[in-house]
Amino acid sequence: MVTLSVWYDRTPRAENGDVTITVASASELDELVDRIQAETAQHVAPPMIQVAVTGTKRGPMLEVGIGVQKGFIGYTGPDEGGWTAGDGDPAAVADYVYMGNHTQVPAQAEVPMAMVRRGLHDFLTTGGRCPTVVQRA
Repeated sequence: MVTLSVWYDRTPRAENGDVTITVASASELDELVDRIQAETAQHVAPPMIQVAVTGTKRGPMLEVGIGVQKGFIGYTGPDEGGWTAGDGDPAAVADYVYMGNHTQVPAQAEVPMAMVRRGLHDFLTTGGRCPTVVQRA
Protein backbone atom coordinates (compact mmCIF):
# COMPACT_ATOMS: atom_id res chain seq x y z
CA MET A 1 0.00 0.00 0.00
CA VAL A 2 1.14 3.55 -0.75
CA THR A 3 0.30 6.99 0.56
CA LEU A 4 -2.00 9.11 -1.58
CA SER A 5 -2.03 12.87 -2.10
CA VAL A 6 -5.52 14.28 -2.54
CA TRP A 7 -6.55 17.73 -3.76
CA TYR A 8 -10.09 18.64 -2.78
CA ASP A 9 -10.42 22.28 -1.72
CA ARG A 10 -8.32 25.38 -1.26
CA THR A 11 -8.03 25.14 2.54
CA PRO A 12 -4.32 25.11 3.49
CA ARG A 13 -3.24 21.99 5.38
CA ALA A 14 0.22 23.27 6.27
CA GLU A 15 1.88 26.54 7.28
CA ASN A 16 3.38 26.89 3.81
CA GLY A 17 -0.12 27.02 2.29
CA ASP A 18 -0.09 23.46 0.90
CA VAL A 19 -3.65 22.24 0.27
CA THR A 20 -2.75 18.56 -0.14
CA ILE A 21 -4.56 16.00 2.01
CA THR A 22 -2.52 12.87 2.72
CA VAL A 23 -4.24 9.49 2.95
CA ALA A 24 -2.29 6.48 4.22
CA SER A 25 -4.93 3.81 4.86
CA ALA A 26 -8.26 2.48 3.64
CA SER A 27 -10.01 3.84 6.72
CA GLU A 28 -8.56 7.32 6.15
CA LEU A 29 -9.72 7.15 2.54
CA ASP A 30 -13.26 6.21 3.58
CA GLU A 31 -13.30 8.96 6.22
CA LEU A 32 -12.27 11.53 3.60
CA VAL A 33 -14.97 10.43 1.14
CA ASP A 34 -17.56 10.51 3.94
CA ARG A 35 -16.44 14.02 4.95
CA ILE A 36 -16.55 15.31 1.37
CA GLN A 37 -20.04 13.87 0.88
CA ALA A 38 -21.27 15.43 4.12
CA GLU A 39 -19.77 18.84 3.35
CA THR A 40 -21.17 19.00 -0.18
CA ALA A 41 -24.47 17.10 0.00
CA GLN A 42 -26.48 20.30 -0.53
CA HIS A 43 -24.33 21.72 -3.33
CA VAL A 44 -25.80 22.15 -6.80
CA ALA A 45 -22.92 20.23 -8.37
CA PRO A 46 -20.85 17.59 -6.56
CA PRO A 47 -17.11 18.00 -6.04
CA MET A 48 -14.29 16.48 -7.99
CA ILE A 49 -10.99 15.57 -6.38
CA GLN A 50 -7.61 14.65 -7.81
CA VAL A 51 -5.62 11.76 -6.37
CA ALA A 52 -1.99 10.77 -6.96
CA VAL A 53 0.57 8.50 -5.36
CA THR A 54 2.56 10.69 -2.96
CA GLY A 55 6.09 11.41 -4.11
CA THR A 56 5.64 10.51 -7.77
CA LYS A 57 6.18 12.98 -10.55
CA ARG A 58 4.04 12.53 -13.62
CA GLY A 59 2.77 9.29 -12.17
CA PRO A 60 -0.71 7.88 -12.38
CA MET A 61 -3.55 10.20 -11.38
CA LEU A 62 -7.26 9.90 -10.72
CA GLU A 63 -9.95 12.50 -11.24
CA VAL A 64 -12.80 11.46 -8.99
CA GLY A 65 -16.35 12.80 -8.79
CA ILE A 66 -17.92 12.36 -5.36
CA GLY A 67 -21.66 12.78 -5.33
CA VAL A 68 -24.19 11.55 -2.83
CA GLN A 69 -25.45 8.67 -5.03
CA LYS A 70 -23.17 8.72 -8.07
CA GLY A 71 -19.65 9.72 -9.01
CA PHE A 72 -16.96 8.82 -11.52
CA ILE A 73 -13.29 7.98 -11.89
CA GLY A 74 -11.04 9.12 -14.70
CA TYR A 75 -7.62 7.45 -14.71
CA THR A 76 -4.50 8.74 -16.41
CA GLY A 77 -1.37 6.60 -16.28
CA PRO A 78 1.97 6.58 -18.06
CA ASP A 79 0.67 4.49 -20.97
CA GLU A 80 -3.07 4.28 -20.54
CA GLY A 81 -6.22 6.00 -19.41
CA GLY A 82 -9.92 5.45 -19.08
CA TRP A 83 -13.18 6.18 -17.29
CA THR A 84 -15.74 4.35 -15.27
CA ALA A 85 -18.67 3.33 -17.46
CA GLY A 86 -22.22 3.82 -16.29
CA ASP A 87 -25.56 3.92 -18.01
CA GLY A 88 -25.80 7.68 -18.57
CA ASP A 89 -26.66 9.29 -21.88
CA PRO A 90 -23.53 9.24 -24.10
CA ALA A 91 -24.50 12.66 -25.52
CA ALA A 92 -24.95 14.32 -22.09
CA VAL A 93 -22.52 15.78 -19.59
CA ALA A 94 -22.52 15.86 -15.79
CA ASP A 95 -21.48 18.95 -13.83
CA TYR A 96 -18.84 18.84 -11.10
CA VAL A 97 -16.77 21.42 -9.23
CA TYR A 98 -13.01 21.13 -8.73
CA MET A 99 -11.54 23.56 -6.18
CA GLY A 100 -14.18 26.16 -7.01
CA ASN A 101 -14.04 25.69 -10.78
CA HIS A 102 -16.91 24.25 -12.81
CA THR A 103 -16.06 21.24 -14.96
CA GLN A 104 -18.03 18.70 -16.96
CA VAL A 105 -17.52 15.00 -17.56
CA PRO A 106 -19.35 12.56 -19.82
CA ALA A 107 -22.60 11.53 -18.09
CA GLN A 108 -21.95 7.94 -19.09
CA ALA A 109 -18.90 7.94 -16.77
CA GLU A 110 -21.13 8.25 -13.69
CA VAL A 111 -21.50 5.09 -11.60
CA PRO A 112 -22.79 4.29 -8.09
CA MET A 113 -20.60 5.61 -5.27
CA ALA A 114 -19.88 2.06 -4.07
CA MET A 115 -18.02 1.51 -7.36
CA VAL A 116 -16.14 4.81 -6.96
CA ARG A 117 -15.04 3.78 -3.46
CA ARG A 118 -13.90 0.39 -4.77
CA GLY A 119 -11.83 2.13 -7.44
CA LEU A 120 -10.22 4.44 -4.89
CA HIS A 121 -9.33 1.44 -2.74
CA ASP A 122 -7.85 -0.34 -5.79
CA PHE A 123 -5.67 2.68 -6.52
CA LEU A 124 -4.46 2.80 -2.90
CA THR A 125 -3.75 -0.91 -2.48
CA THR A 126 -2.12 -1.47 -5.88
CA GLY A 127 0.28 1.45 -5.68
CA GLY A 128 -1.47 3.54 -8.31
CA ARG A 129 -2.45 0.99 -10.90
CA CYS A 130 -5.56 1.50 -13.00
CA PRO A 131 -8.57 0.61 -10.85
CA THR A 132 -10.51 -2.45 -11.97
CA VAL A 133 -13.69 -0.34 -12.21
CA VAL A 134 -12.16 1.80 -14.98
CA GLN A 135 -12.55 0.80 -18.60
CA ARG A 136 -9.26 1.46 -20.35
CA ALA A 137 -9.42 3.59 -23.48
